[in-house]
Amino acid sequence: MSIVIMCISFIIPSFKGQAASNSEETIFENLGPKVEYLNVIRGKSVTVQGKTYYVALLQGEPAKVAVVDYQTKKVIDLKELEGAKAAWSIESTSDGQVYIGTTPNEHVYKYDLLTNNLEDLGKATTNSDTVIWDLNYDEKNDRLFGVTSYGGRVFSYKQEEGFEDLGTVMQGRQYARSVVYDEAEDTLYVGVGSPAALIKWNLITDEKTNLLEEYTKSSSSVYDLDIVDGQLFAKMEGTNEILHYDLETDEMVNQFQADSRGVSEKKANATTVFYSLKGSLYEYNYVSKSSKKIQSDLNGSSAVSLDIIPDEGKVIGLAGNLGKFYDYNYQTNTFKLTVLKLPPQFVEIFRIGSSSTGDIYSSGFISGYLSRYTPSIAMNQTFSGIGQVEGITESNGKLYFGTYPNGDIYEYDPTEVWSKGSNPKKILSLSSDGQSRPSALVVDDENKRLFIGSVPKRGEHSGLVTIYDTENQEIIDQIVLKEGQSVVSATYDEENNILYAGTSVYDGTGVKTEDSASIFKIDLNQETYTAEEVSISNGYNIMVSALKWNEDGKIFGIVDNKFIVYYPRVEPVTEPEPDTEENTETETDGETETNPETDSKPEPEVEPEPERIDIYPIIPESVLGMGKNESLIDGEDGYLYGTVQNSLFKVSLTNFSIKIFRQGDVNTLAKGNDGYLYFNSGANLWRVKQSQLTNDKAIEPTQIQLPHVTVTESPFPIARVYTKKPVVLYKKVAGNMVPYKNLQSKQAFRVYGLEGQYYHTGGGYYIYHEASKTSAYIGRVFTSIPTQIYTPTGEPFRMMLPGEEIKVFNYDNEKYDVGNGYTIAKSAEVTYFTGAVKLLGDTELYKYGEEDPVLTLSAGEELFISNTDGNKLEIGNGYYILYDKSSMEYSKS
Repeated sequence: MSIVIMCISFIIPSFKGQAASNSEETIFENLGPKVEYLNVIRGKSVTVQGKTYYVALLQGEPAKVAVVDYQTKKVIDLKELEGAKAAWSIESTSDGQVYIGTTPNEHVYKYDLLTNNLEDLGKATTNSDTVIWDLNYDEKNDRLFGVTSYGGRVFSYKQEEGFEDLGTVMQGRQYARSVVYDEAEDTLYVGVGSPAALIKWNLITDEKTNLLEEYTKSSSSVYDLDIVDGQLFAKMEGTNEILHYDLETDEMVNQFQADSRGVSEKKANATTVFYSLKGSLYEYNYVSKSSKKIQSDLNGSSAVSLDIIPDEGKVIGLAGNLGKFYDYNYQTNTFKLTVLKLPPQFVEIFRIGSSSTGDIYSSGFISGYLSRYTPSIAMNQTFSGIGQVEGITESNGKLYFGTYPNGDIYEYDPTEVWSKGSNPKKILSLSSDGQSRPSALVVDDENKRLFIGSVPKRGEHSGLVTIYDTENQEIIDQIVLKEGQSVVSATYDEENNILYAGTSVYDGTGVKTEDSASIFKIDLNQETYTAEEVSISNGYNIMVSALKWNEDGKIFGIVDNKFIVYYPRVEPVTEPEPDTEENTETETDGETETNPETDSKPEPEVEPEPERIDIYPIIPESVLGMGKNESLIDGEDGYLYGTVQNSLFKVSLTNFSIKIFRQGDVNTLAKGNDGYLYFNSGANLWRVKQSQLTNDKAIEPTQIQLPHVTVTESPFPIARVYTKKPVVLYKKVAGNMVPYKNLQSKQAFRVYGLEGQYYHTGGGYYIYHEASKTSAYIGRVFTSIPTQIYTPTGEPFRMMLPGEEIKVFNYDNEKYDVGNGYTIAKSAEVTYFTGAVKLLGDTELYKYGEEDPVLTLSAGEELFISNTDGNKLEIGNGYYILYDKSSMEYSKS
């Protein structure tokens, strides 16, 4: 079967969009949705009160549920699944309730076929899972089960009780892909990956058994599960095989080739089920364990659904994802294939790229339809025939697309007509090498080489760097950079013939490696190519998501939420003049406590290392998800532009100051030849003139807030910042934050002020706030008697004993927050203090409400400070002293 290529041009009018968190909204222009097609991900027939419906789940922005009258084949209802981009799972009840599981919001929706009412039941689990892969209904107990990724979890739902998170199915498996409930044994069967495992979970005893331990073939997950008449059928992902188990013995009794989404229910008064293989339906007898091919033609597709209508003696369902609908009458042995008239939907743009002609290419999420937008005439063309585009690049007039799910590389001549199979032409497949996502594509025009960085398939361990000769159409070499890591970024130093590539800590199973993500340098001048690791920092990095070679020899990049500058060859750096105060250091609670006015001073200048990487924070938020949408692009104005975690930013290449212009909805970035930057957000393509991204339109960074601290700069410490992980210490030079040195974890630094997202640690030195790496505490408590510490759920944890001092991160009228949700109740026996002061000379004591001092305190006295108010140090009961650095020593708690 050939897929129709849509080459009809149409014009989409431009209209204004809204900038996220930006008052200068009009500089951003919304060009509208660019990729439209029909993708029916799942469907199910449901019969209620004698009437049969087919419920289809449509990918879109947002996703939709379409209800079709089975007799007339007409759409009778269409509703949006607000917040969802796709729906992977569907289940129904005997009274016409249809449950739908979605992504990326991980919500369950309920649709009532009798009232046409759609209800959003909410998020299934409370963690960061993003997709519900499968649902199964327990009719007896009116209970719905579902499975999720990337926590590999099972949940249940009951109308009167809501959701219950039943936890991770199997440690080390992040994908829970299929689920079916055995009512007779009160047992769940759950298919997980990667690699594949089939878990029998007895809900009475909580015992779990893997039924797949003796299965020797490589499979990334158990994709579908069905129970029919005491028989369990498990569809394996990647092997096109269904495993048949007898549930009386839990033994595998047969296995057979199939490409359908599992099997149907049993045929009435028979011991057979239906499945599909290579464009035909088959009937399988689970007693004789034999298959019979049915005279049928699914038009080259597989059965996405297989539903029995017993009253009519039929099996019906979707053939593929384009709306083809089959109808097989097994009583008369007649087969019919029609097309449901379902409405195409605008879908989320997954990746964009540009060509030297100025065209902007947008790839649709999942199915891989591709649009080409020509800005000069505002024309959009849509094409099909390749997978979801992960990476785009151009060389010598040809475009190269790296596509998912088979790791295919296509070469496309944009001067010729798009024609499936020939232009674009598939020149390479990395599927046999265990790769699925060629996300980093970089070219060497002069030597006609294509460098490919790829992510492995689910169940595979490591990504690859592939070096490909585009002229001779052959692989030159393939290199694993680090076992268990993916390759997600690359750049080529054309002057020195060196390839740089960046990794992600995630492998094909979704599990993170213990080793940090890294940059690797491959010298292509050598006879044998080897990868040399470049140390980024002493911390743990999730992903090197973008790399960009600059003509001056520097390598720019994005590592997690930070911009980096890598100097492969370094000139000596002139450090700021050091302050002359001597260093002091104390030890408390096993932490190194640093006096920021002394310890944070520059050390004597030393010879620089031959290589170095400077790190500049862009945003404080941590990396979310396993995929990447980061970009780095040279601007026409001498700046560097990029995206990170849905934010658009600009970097000055003179002092590396960073300005953010839009947040929350910016994905990949591409540069047109018309002075515009293009980016995708949802289904829409946007653009902004580079010349309009001026500093006065930048978003001001939000100010760090410390509980019960009202000042942003103080002569004495107002808090301490604790480094949970290694961080960078910055020096403020000429108004810019310059990386000074790396700080180890488990250190506490006095905080004298707050500036944007930075803690001022004294002497012009700063630490950037990141919730995953730093925490600030405002005081401590001690007790005169043993005092209970409570867990986040309010249960007793342990006793705090006299002599202990415990950090306080916040407090209210009833309790102190001592970290991670643990609390201590306020009482007369528990004393809170923010610091202590030692008087070096006689000091006057004041009381609020009175102008004159109430008495004079003698030199040598030491006082606990309960709070600060400007230069007032409060000692409790309404009394305070005025801070004077020359007559007292203040130490932060």
